[in-house]
Amino acid sequence: MDEQALRAFLSLAQTENTRDTGAELAVNQSNVSRALARLEASIGMPLFARHGKRLELNANGVAFRADAAAVLDAYESARRHAETIADAGRLLRIGFLHSLARWLVPDVVGTFRASQPDVRVTLRQGFSRDLQGWLALDAIDVALCTAPPATSGAQWMPLAEEPLCVAVPEWHPLAEHERVELAALQGEDFIGFSRITEMRPIISGILADAGVAVNVTFESSEIDTMRSLVAGGLGLSILPRTPGRSDPGVVYVPFDPPFARILGISWSESAQGATLARELVAALRAAHT
Repeated sequence: MDEQALRAFLSLAQTENTRDTGAELAVNQSNVSRALARLEASIGMPLFARHGKRLELNANGVAFRADAAAVLDAYESARRHAETIADAGRLLRIGFLHSLARWLVPDVVGTFRASQPDVRVTLRQGFSRDLQGWLALDAIDVALCTAPPATSGAQWMPLAEEPLCVAVPEWHPLAEHERVELAALQGEDFIGFSRITEMRPIISGILADAGVAVNVTFESSEIDTMRSLVAGGLGLSILPRTPGRSDPGVVYVPFDPPFARILGISWSESAQGATLARELVAALRAAHT
């Protein structure tokens, strides 16, 4: 049994024709027939019923199909694992918060590629706790996120600030204000962050410290969803203001006094890509001075 034979079998299960499978796999039709013959010989049973040029899975083939797909999946997983090991020293694995995909991530990746054009970069998005967990497990080399817990042992360098603003529908009375105090949110319908986000304790703490109670009508982990609900008039929210971004139907009013979310890069000195992580940090430090 070999990989080519399994690929031919799984394709034939779909096309039911050796010519079409040959075209799909970019091999000669005769190679497909020989691969199927090898496979049937190796397992000691026919897998298809023959109807002229058409092949149809028999009971054996139906039973074998799922296991064949699983074997090929294992092949692919092993290959990717081997490629990752082979790329050690030439691969940087970056994790990032969902909300940073549109602005901070492109800037960071662009800065790194300008200094290390021959290094591959892979990306993985998640929530703050996911990113710190992946760093600890050496599943990523750096994380673009808020500051990690002091107990994590991860390194940290701040990169940017996102002002926290009250997000209101454009028709709301607060939309006319240049600045707003937290007290103005008292009793308002409110779109909040879900418990799985790192923003939830930040916003809850700001409101609690100010003694402001809001009427939470919906909670979400997706900032784009929250913006849409605000624009639809379903409530106010406290959201980070993404630099250079405007959202139809939403007005962002800064607080007085101001609040901000600090964003940066976190990395582990013991990670597989620690050397590249340090080079990225150095490039970012140079770009921000």
